[in-house]
Amino acid sequence: MLILPEGTDPIKTTLGRVWQMSMMTADRGRQWHAALLGLGLVLALVAGIALRLAYPEDIEWKGDERWTFEHAQLIVSGGSWPALGLASSVGVPNPGLSLWVFAGLDWIASVKTPPELARAVQCLNAAALVALVLFALAAIPPGRREPWLWAAALWAVNPIAIIFERKIWPVSVLPLASIAFIAAWYCRRTLAAAFIWGLLGALMAQVHIGAAFLAAALAAWTFFYERAALAWKSWLAGSVVGALPALPWLFVVLGHGAGAGASFRWRFPNFTFFLRWVTQPFGFGIDYTLGPSAMLDYLKSPLLAGRPTYLMAFVHLVLAGLFLVILARAIRAAGALKWPGTRTFCSDFFLGRSPEMLLVNAALWGYGGSLTFLTAIGNADSHRHYLIVVAPILALWAVLVVMYGDRTPRRRHARAILLVLCLGQTILSAGLLSYIHRTAIIHGEYGATWRAQQPGFVATKP
Repeated sequence: MLILPEGTDPIKTTLGRVWQMSMMTADRGRQWHAALLGLGLVLALVAGIALRLAYPEDIEWKGDERWTFEHAQLIVSGGSWPALGLASSVGVPNPGLSLWVFAGLDWIASVKTPPELARAVQCLNAAALVALVLFALAAIPPGRREPWLWAAALWAVNPIAIIFERKIWPVSVLPLASIAFIAAWYCRRTLAAAFIWGLLGALMAQVHIGAAFLAAALAAWTFFYERAALAWKSWLAGSVVGALPALPWLFVVLGHGAGAGASFRWRFPNFTFFLRWVTQPFGFGIDYTLGPSAMLDYLKSPLLAGRPTYLMAFVHLVLAGLFLVILARAIRAAGALKWPGTRTFCSDFFLGRSPEMLLVNAALWGYGGSLTFLTAIGNADSHRHYLIVVAPILALWAVLVVMYGDRTPRRRHARAILLVLCLGQTILSAGLLSYIHRTAIIHGEYGATWRAQQPGFVATKP
């Protein structure tokens, strides 16, 4: 028999003990949940890094990669540092920094062969994945941290991100700089962070001209969002200092007509940037790499005892169904919102209510809108590689959309969906690299691998 002190209400005491026990159970549940999420994140990072480093001799080896490798070797062997880099798709050559960075990687890694230079790029991008996680853990408040961690996992295993981050290509060295750029922007209220934000934006634009539009878009969106709270003079100073290495390029372009290949004419804009933004983070776009015929062959893989298993096709169908579910849930959630007025709706939709949405909207509407506008006034086109510089932001957007459609208290449905997305894309990525290794000669954007172009190579039967 339980003896209670005089004046104690037995019902309240019992309920209190039950509440304490339930809270302890809930705490244990949250701890286990956090441990499982942490383990899953580590596994995703390990998988993403391993996939970027896998099959080192099966890198892309076309004209751009060959030009970059050969000119980087010339610089390291004592040649001059050219003011111009690889020609861009709009007819204007990239600044010299786009080549100098490869010379730096060449020197640091003591590169002798193209696969070794590609390995240096891959290690740089592996570091970018880790940097995003460290940034999230160090700078993002606990209440808003989970989407960033999921974004790191989703980015790590995305097949298109993996393919692009294995290349000897200027834009392929930008992911680590993108993380530093985002981190500096996030801490922008300090003088040092604002300076670094401006500095990195100017430097990234010299590695790939398209990054200039991202830097300009984020500055514009931030100005409209909180213009009075920032150290704009420090940001401007960083931008000016970062632009100094571009002066030789600017003198050549203006003085010698290096950009004469660019032309301007009005045409209907190409909106594929937005289509790729919506679909790529969910695992779609492998057909761009392989081409139509190889894509159909890839969907049959892997082979088991020489017979197709159609596993890649099955995973694509699962992800497609999941993609439709995500869109339906997000649209339903958006319909349940009651906006107080058109002005508020437009502000939230195009600017956002949180730092995460401000960053996403600047990349989506500002960067994507600028690139789309360029397709209407000149010979520029909307290329898939423009998304490399915003790959972590793209993954963050996908995670936010998935979580937005889940109104349950702990968002268990969203986490289950994200887990399937990560697993599915890991399978697609592993299958893609295995297919490229087995086939070696792709009659599509990827082309023949470096290994396939070496003397003595003998193609194996699929």
